[in-house]
Order: sequence, then structure tokens, then C-alpha cells
Amino acid sequence: MKVLISFANPKMGAKLFGLTRALFSKSKENLSIVALHVVSVETKSEGFPILEEDEIFQAVREEAAGSEFSFETVGFPSDWIVPGIVEIAKSKEIDLLLLGAARSLFSDNLLGGKVGDVLRHLSELDIAVLADNGLVAPIEPIIYSPGLDSAPLFPFSSGLSTFIEKPIPVLSGVNQSEFGISQTNQFKPWIPFSLNAAADQTKNLAILDYNTYKSFHSVLLDRQGLSFLILRKGN
Repeated sequence: MKVLISFANPKMGAKLFGLTRALFSKSKENLSIVALHVVSVETKSEGFPILEEDEIFQAVREEAAGSEFSFETVGFPSDWIVPGIVEIAKSKEIDLLLLGAARSLFSDNLLGGKVGDVLRHLSELDIAVLADNGLVAPIEPIIYSPGLDSAPLFPFSSGLSTFIEKPIPVLSGVNQSEFGISQTNQFKPWIPFSLNAAADQTKNLAILDYNTYKSFHSVLLDRQGLSFLILRKGN
């Protein structure tokens, strides 16, 4: 499994690295992570500091210290952020692209901006997006799964369940036995417009597929302190 993590903020890079390591904890001997930071040449004019390469990747390298899997960093300046991400994703022949984004990016235009452009240009690739809303350890995930179209979430999340050493609860709209899950007694109805009233406030990471996010984003975004890991399967 080769995963490309792409980030702008160094702290986000470390967060994405740790999340990738958790997601693929079952296959860490076959895991390869490429950390990508495409530095916008417009960054300085936008009021953000220009960082040296060592500063950009310091937090990621600290996370990677002592890891058993392959790891490399790629950084270069460019006027073309999206083409840079697309080119590296294709040239590295990755299996999954994991993007980091501020939650505000999602409120007005679903998955808009540069993230939306990457999704469109890499329609054949599996892409996961972390819409970060202050996610911190310990990770307390929940899977939002309204129907059978969400089936890819389960193999995607199985390593995370192993990493946190407990099952991930599922808020589902179908009987879990249809997913091949034996714990049917944990079935809960999918009632998206009751999430605010019934939500478990201990959960800090919702895992869901792209179509579910598109359908219910206005309700989901009302949850305070909840980050989203959104999976978009490639064509």
C-alpha cells in the first residue's frame, strides 16, 4: 500500500501521517508513505510565512522516527498547487491520496477549492480527505453508513479499529449483517436530522463516504468538535 499525504500546514502533515499509520496498522510491513508539500509561491503575499524544507517536514519526520515502513518527503515551489499534487500522485503510482483541509473549506461548496479540483483531476484514484476540526488523540471514531454504498468504509477502517484496540461503532441505515458484520445487535437507524440531539459527544472523528457527506453535510457540519474523514472511491 502506497499512500501520498498532501498538506499545507506542517502540523496537518504530522496529523495525516499519524492517521495513515493508524489506518494501515494491519499492513505496516507493506506500507509506503510519501509526504508532499507543494509550496505556493504566493504564500508570502497571502500573509503566511515561507518555511524552509526542514521546517516543513520536521513534524512529519518526528512522527516517522522508528517506523518500520518506507517513508519519503517531496517538496517543491509552484504556482500550480493542484497540478503538482496530481503529477506526484500519478508519478508515484499511489494507491491512496490523503488530503488535509481546514473544515471551513467544506461549509460553502461541499468539497470545494483546491480539494475539489484534485478530486476532479484524479477521478480514478481513491482519495480520502481529513476535514480537520481540531482532531486530537485519542481518536474516537464513528462510521456513518446510511446504505450499502458505504461498504468500502469497512475495509478502509479496519486497521484503525486494530490500532485503537476496540470496535468502531456504526451509525447505519441497513442491517449490519448485510455488510458481513456479525454484531447485528449494534444496529442503529440512520436518522441524520436527529444527529445533534442523539450524537455521542465523545466521538471526535466521523468516517463517511463522499456521497453521504454531500447528502448530509449541512447537518453534519453543525456538530462541534467533530472532524470528518471522507472517502471518495475512484472510478
